[in-house]
Amino acid sequence: MANENKPKYARIGFMVFAGALAVAGTLVYIGGFERGDMEYIVESYYDKPVSGLSVGSAVNFRGVKIGEVRDIMMVRPRSADFSVADIQRIRILLSLNLRRMGHRVRPDEAELRRMMESYVAHGLRATVSASGITGLSRIELNMLDNPPPPASLSWKPRHPLIPPAPSLMEGFSDAATRLMRQLNRMDVSSVWSNIQSVAESTARLAHNVDSLVEGQRATVGAIVESIGDATDRLGELARRLEENPSLLLRPADREPLPETTFQTGRQ
Repeated sequence: MANENKPKYARIGFMVFAGALAVAGTLVYIGGFERGDMEYIVESYYDKPVSGLSVGSAVNFRGVKIGEVRDIMMVRPRSADFSVADIQRIRILLSLNLRRMGHRVRPDEAELRRMMESYVAHGLRATVSASGITGLSRIELNMLDNPPPPASLSWKPRHPLIPPAPSLMEGFSDAATRLMRQLNRMDVSSVWSNIQSVAESTARLAHNVDSLVEGQRATVGAIVESIGDATDRLGELARRLEENPSLLLRPADREPLPETTFQTGRQ
């Protein structure tokens, strides 16, 4: 009885194993096909440290994940024309999912390259951004209004290139660093001496003004008193005119008018 059940168990086990193998193969095939057919590799570089960025980190376009970091490496010099700045740059390969970028069918390579070059010409830049307080970083792709111009590279990128752009925090950090360097280069003792000289000159000027005012105090007092007398006289004249406005029409001498003299002669 036991010997009769052994072939059944063997067939069942073989069928289960074959089914699992088929499912795994299908998943691998579908995943590999989708990734290989709808994956597009571009590259960028970064002049600053990329702490927190690793293979598999997200690549976002305006907050939407459209790919991941494929590889991070140093720029390998291939000629004697490489500069120190090129050697310090970090080369980053980005794997973009064309399906998430709105493509149902993969375009040809020439069209993809033209599309990426058009995006870059219209301000597409890559920025390494930190993800909150976790210390992990990601790549943010954004269309900038005033993008920084691409650097002059001494190597030719193998893939379409997306130039980098500094993040907001990096901009603040660079500004603070420049300010500190300017303060360090500033001759503080010379500046302080100039400030003291200006203060002393201002004090001397104020003293001279006080001396001038003190010396002319009597003259200024006389002028003020004369102005006061003139004001009193004008006030008195205004009061008299208000009481008797005919004063404005009365002649200075009191001789009779010619008409009055003629009439008196006829009488």
